[in-house]
Amino acid sequence: MVCTGRPLGMVPRSVRRLGVMDVYLCANGAKVYDAKGKELFSRTMAREDVERMMDEVSDLGPGWNVHSDGHSWIERTGVTYMVGGTEGIRSRLRRYFPRSLRQVRSLIRGVVHFTFGEQGKKIVPVIGPIIASHEQFEKVGCSFTSDEACAEAALRIEALGGFQVARVWARELEITALGVTKGTTCDWLLEHLEEERSRSVAFGDSMNDAPLIGHVGRFVAVGNASDDLKQLSDEVCASLTEDGVARWLEEEMDEVR
Repeated sequence: MVCTGRPLGMVPRSVRRLGVMDVYLCANGAKVYDAKGKELFSRTMAREDVERMMDEVSDLGPGWNVHSDGHSWIERTGVTYMVGGTEGIRSRLRRYFPRSLRQVRSLIRGVVHFTFGEQGKKIVPVIGPIIASHEQFEKVGCSFTSDEACAEAALRIEALGGFQVARVWARELEITALGVTKGTTCDWLLEHLEEERSRSVAFGDSMNDAPLIGHVGRFVAVGNASDDLKQLSDEVCASLTEDGVARWLEEEMDEVR
């Protein structure tokens, strides 16, 4: 299965076209779909609750992104925060311009995504009209210009009650309905599939995947994962560029030998 913080609409077409995935666990566990895109599980946040939460931290200057109906919208301000502002963009230009063709292509893709969005995600000037036009939300994200503002926002949102707050980076939060994480929804999925936890394994590369730890039989961090995640994992496999997940499966699972 695919287990992602993205909504279904942002799962790459190349993955879905493979036809090998049985389940898509999306938006950090707020939605689960079968191979054909049929919804199996849903736990969302109501518009009024999202508005209440946003009002609580508005003075901290967040840049917002929201997931609803399998798609994502992100404020241009939020995009700027995530790439480190104008200086961050300039830094990337300086770093990539004289390098390899592969790096130049990566830079071009980044510029396109910054300007227009990407599959399943749209860049918008402000998030207000999107909030007003939807009733339920799978996940809300916010980013900040400082570590301190992000930490303060996390404390305020948790104090409101009713929200699950994950600090995925020093300046970025992801919010779902209380009790909804990749791990808790994985519990539901294993029960739904009538599978034993000991027979499950998960792979991850960032702290966004840490909630899976303890909810699967084994958690494997890929070689390019953050150091924090590696310390929490049961083991570490090779990086994605070295086909780490595929190599681990071939070595550890009898069924694929």
